[in-house]
Amino acid sequence: MPSQSIGIVPHIAGAGEALFEQIQERRMEGVVAKRMDSIYETGRRSENWQKVINWTYADFYITGYKKAEFGWLVAVPDLTGRMRPAGIIELGAGPKHKQAFYGICKQLVTGEDKDYVYLEPRIRVKVKMRNWTKSGLLRSPVFDQFIV
Repeated sequence: MPSQSIGIVPHIAGAGEALFEQIQERRMEGVVAKRMDSIYETGRRSENWQKVINWTYADFYITGYKKAEFGWLVAVPDLTGRMRPAGIIELGAGPKHKQAFYGICKQLVTGEDKDYVYLEPRIRVKVKMRNWTKSGLLRSPVFDQFIV
């Protein structure tokens, strides 16, 4: 029964691929696919309910990195050409990517503080993301590849 807290979720039976194409065209985040006979299970993930994410891709510059644990600061040029911070990539880079990055980045250092080392924006990366937050940052960014 619908209320202020609970609503009826629209569904489409048997046309999931066509629905997902519409999600992609509208640049929406994704859909939840579920078995028709399943019930929602609180507190744990279920094979009966699956998120299907409409990942988008964009190019960014690495402008720094975290000192304590892995994380690349990324930015995108604004309309004036100045770098606008876009977020921190913490996922997707393997050991070879990290090794290549740390081998090059030492010559690009422009400064540092307690938590970060800042770099000239010369290293470009392709990032997989779920979309942008309302505050203009990447939602769930994942490193995809370096752009050479």
